[in-house]
Formats: sequence, C-alpha cells, structure tokens
Amino acid sequence: MEDKNKQPIVREEELYELCRKLLRKKKFILIATAAFFLLGVVAAFTGIKKYTVNVVVAPETSNASQLGTIGSLASMAGIDLSGMNGGVDAIYPLLYPDIVESLPFLVGLLDVPVQSLDGKINCPYLNYRQKYYRKSLGEKIKSSTKKTAKKIASLFVKETRFLGDPQKIDPYYLSEGQLSLVEGVKKDIHINVDKKTDVITIGFTDQEPKVTAIMADSITARLHKFIISYRTQKAQNDYDYFQKLYRESKTEYEAAQLAYALFRDRNQGLIKESAMIESERLEAEKELKGTVYTQWAQQLQFAEAKVQESTPAFTILKPAAIPALPSTRRKLATIFLWTVVGFILASVWILIKDPIERIISKLKY
Repeated sequence: MEDKNKQPIVREEELYELCRKLLRKKKFILIATAAFFLLGVVAAFTGIKKYTVNVVVAPETSNASQLGTIGSLASMAGIDLSGMNGGVDAIYPLLYPDIVESLPFLVGLLDVPVQSLDGKINCPYLNYRQKYYRKSLGEKIKSSTKKTAKKIASLFVKETRFLGDPQKIDPYYLSEGQLSLVEGVKKDIHINVDKKTDVITIGFTDQEPKVTAIMADSITARLHKFIISYRTQKAQNDYDYFQKLYRESKTEYEAAQLAYALFRDRNQGLIKESAMIESERLEAEKELKGTVYTQWAQQLQFAEAKVQESTPAFTILKPAAIPALPSTRRKLATIFLWTVVGFILASVWILIKDPIERIISKLKY
C-alpha cells in the first residue's frame, strides 16, 4: 500500500523557482557558455590529430599445453593455474605489459626506422620524435610551466644535470630530456591482456598513421623476440654446447681417418707385426672417434629439436594496418562538449552560489 503522506524529494514549486532563478541570470549563463564555446573552438583547432593501431595476438604458453583441458577450463573461468606447473614459465602473458613498459624495451623502440605516407619522413623513431613530433597547445603550456618552475627552483638549489647524447640514448644513464621523451613514448603504448583467454591487444597512438602502424608492428615483433629469447635460452645454450662438441669431434674424427689412411698408404704390402699393430691401433682410434662423432651429431639434432619445441608462436589475430580515420574526437564534437560543460558549470554555480554564501556568513559569526 502506498504512503499517501509521502512527500516528493523536489516539489513542483521548487522546480519553478530554480528555473526562474536560472532565467534571471540568463545573461551570465550565455556569457559563460559563449566563453566555453570559444575555448572549445581553440581546443578543437589547436589540437593535433592522432591515430591508433591495435594488434591482437594469441601467444603460445608452455603451461597451457602441459595443463591441458583443466588449464583451458580454468582460464575460461578467470582462474590462472600457471603457478601450478612448477614454475616452468616465469614470464606469462600477464607480465607482458611490464616487459613492454620497461626502460630497455622502450629505449630499443627509438631505433625503429619509420616513415610517413607522403615519404617526407624517413628516419629512426628517435629523430622523428625530436624533429617532427608536434605538441598541442595544452602540452606546450604544460611544458613551459614545468620549465619555468625548474628555472625558479634552480635559483635556490644548484644541481648538476647530465645532458647526454641527443642522437644516442643509454637506458642506464638518461638525461632529463631523454627521460621525458621515453615517458612520452610510454604513454603512447597501451597493452591489454585478457585474463580468461590470454589474448593480448597491443596498441600504439601517434600523429602519423603510417608511423603508428610501423611502431605497433615493431612492438609486437620485439615482444615476440624477447619471449623467444627467454623461453629458448636454456635450450639454445645446450644447442651451442653440443654444436661445439660436435665440431670438435668431427675435426678429431677426420684427423683420425686421415692418419689411418696415410699409414695404410705408406705400409701397403708390409707384413711387419709392428705395422699391423699400429694399423689396428689407428683403426680402433678412428672407430672410437667416429662413434663419439655420431653420438654428438645425434645430441645436436635433439638439441636443435628442443630449441624448435621451446620456441613460442604468436598467432596474430589482427595485424597492424594503416588507419584511415583519427582516433581523437572530431572538431564539432570537441566544441559541443566544451559548450555543454560551460552551460552546466554556469547553471550549477548560480544554483549553489547563494547557499554557499549563507554558509560562509554563518561561519563568520
């Protein structure tokens, strides 16, 4: 049964009063809305178009194959059973964002050769970032504010700063400007891992559409290379070791073959006991070297197969492609948003101004 005495939260008379209050201050609202409209126009026409490219990959994990169906069902339920596999693979997909955002990985991206659609830009990404990357009005204001604050601070505190080489960046010894550049690259990278399926979305945002596609593809390729290096490191070390032993045994076997052949050639027709003994010794040594050589050849084949088995595959579900449309808001949408925000802020200020003034006056007395 409804309560007949229940009062509405806002009465109709109060709504009319609020509307009348806004109408009385319509001049202020129009001025504020017009001001924000102009700010929107400035923001829309001083903003820089940016493009975003997303690459979707499904990495192969060692744990998934060993856990089998149970691991797949657990992944679908959002449960990670990677730790139950005895720690076979310490780097699993959830750690891939940390790898991409690490300083050595980011610095390595600065060597990637990039080019624009019109061909006017063709240089390493470091040079592109230093010479061709444009800053928006907001970024310029923020940058100049930081520089002014640092100059003021330097008047009171003297600091020794490392300037660094502008053409070469050492990830272990970055200057202030280089660190700022690397942080800017980091902000343009966005990587997301689906915990249920381990599908990875690698995205990159930039002002040039072709540069964006090149960098997104390079990040994917370098991440794949890093994972391959990690997963095959032990198997590769074993392969290199067996290859060294194989080459040494091959050299020794060929030398034993040659020594035996030369001895037989020099002693043909002789029936001396000493010659027969020496021939048998050389033959036995040749056979022994041949057996060792064959064993190391087999071990080398096994090690090569192990390297291939340990090499993870990245199945690219969505490759990098040059975007046709920018990912930033359109100019009209930006202007409309600023205008609406101005109208709302002006209206809210009119409605809360009197209550705030009454509260302040009460606090004073």
